[in-house]
Amino acid sequence: MAPRLAVELSTWDRQLVDEIDIVDALVTGDHSGSVAAHVELVGCRVEGVALVGARLEASRLVDCVLTGCDLSGLVLDECASTRVEFRECRLSGLQAGRCRFADVAFFGCRLDGANFRMSKWERAEFEDCGLADADFSGATLPGARFIACDLTRVQVSKAVLAGACLQWSTLDGLQGAESLRGVTISGDQVVPAALAVLGTMGVTIDDEPRP
Repeated sequence: MAPRLAVELSTWDRQLVDEIDIVDALVTGDHSGSVAAHVELVGCRVEGVALVGARLEASRLVDCVLTGCDLSGLVLDECASTRVEFRECRLSGLQAGRCRFADVAFFGCRLDGANFRMSKWERAEFEDCGLADADFSGATLPGARFIACDLTRVQVSKAVLAGACLQWSTLDGLQGAESLRGVTISGDQVVPAALAVLGTMGVTIDDEPRP
């Protein structure tokens, strides 16, 4: 389900502080390094915002669209997002373990090295995203869509991926391939997926010529 935004938005570019509610606003500015708890963004359009190395604790995003933001190294501690879209955002090194996501989508985003360990998702979507070295260990992602994404060396050990779609995504070096049971892939992914599965079985492939 897509975010629901008001037709008219106020402008908000003040400092992030504890327990602030930002509603129906266009959010801008550089908030890198900010530390705040119990922040709520509802019905907001967030454009070009920098939150590099910031930390948000027990915060909530509802019906928000984030476009062209730099969220590298952002720490989300026990946060929740509902009906949120990230578009052309940089989230390298994002720390979002144990967070909750419902109807959250990422389009054209960079999420390399992101930590989603033990996170819980409902109707997750990633399209044309760079997720190399991201960690989804123990995450719950039933029916998630990873379309045309770079999943190189992504860790999915003990993740729940039943019904997920990984079509047209790069699977080279995928870790924890035993969690791929019940997913959908495209024909060009058969070899890298098979190599990942064989790796979990301890199978060694040796092409040394016969003497």
